[in-house]
Amino acid sequence: MDNNEIPKIETWEPAPEDILVTNQKNIIRMPVCQILNLQSDILDAFIIRPKKCYNSQVLRDHICHVINYFEKYYDPEKELLVCIAHVKMKIDLVKFFSKTDFINMVRIYILNDSIKKKVYDLAVYNYNMELKYKNIQPSLQYNDHHATVLMEMSILMNFVIPLITHYAQVHHVDPIDDFILDVFDYILNGYDVDIFAKLIETAYSNVKKSETKSPILWNKQDIRGKDVITHSRDSVNNIILNIMPKYSFERNIVALNYTSIQKNTSCQITD
Repeated sequence: MDNNEIPKIETWEPAPEDILVTNQKNIIRMPVCQILNLQSDILDAFIIRPKKCYNSQVLRDHICHVINYFEKYYDPEKELLVCIAHVKMKIDLVKFFSKTDFINMVRIYILNDSIKKKVYDLAVYNYNMELKYKNIQPSLQYNDHHATVLMEMSILMNFVIPLITHYAQVHHVDPIDDFILDVFDYILNGYDVDIFAKLIETAYSNVKKSETKSPILWNKQDIRGKDVITHSRDSVNNIILNIMPKYSFERNIVALNYTSIQKNTSCQITD
């Protein structure tokens, strides 16, 4: 399909026949049984409840919209849904399905080069920021390539979140955050840009400014085992877990990351 015929993701209004993925309280639904030619819908529900911030109506709607748009315009073969269906079947029907086996299956089935190429095409077409900086050190600068990669990562996170939370529910994973980060590591490390290092540098710079500005408050953090380095790492984990899956093409995602770091520091240290 020619790009001129494709609407932007943020303004796309799907027709009824384009809505393959839906949601309701605690659940995202995909046509798994239809894809697998099963005569029921027993495998269609993905439980989102184990990760509270993913289970908001806003994020469930966002995940559904992203997948439906991707399937409509960038994955007419339904490669993504077919791969999700096979992982979902394994989660529900295999009693002893280890975390390691699950992560490997997600990596092979969902994070493959074919799907990533389609995600790249989607991200490049929908990307509309123009990042420019003055008087900022190069290590803290984000260019358009960095921002496009961040959007690609966000989309891949949207693809795998229903699988992660459903696996956590069925196979009793607790705590879930470390498990999510283990899966997301394969997304973060799958590009030619070290996004994790970039985020760490961004967080450290912001947190260090806070320490310089409020030394008395920071000195009190020793008893809690917090310092600039540990808090920077916590701030980056918060971005990866809770901010990146919510990215949209109509927002400045780099500014969103900065704001998240500042709010995290304000809530945990200075307020």
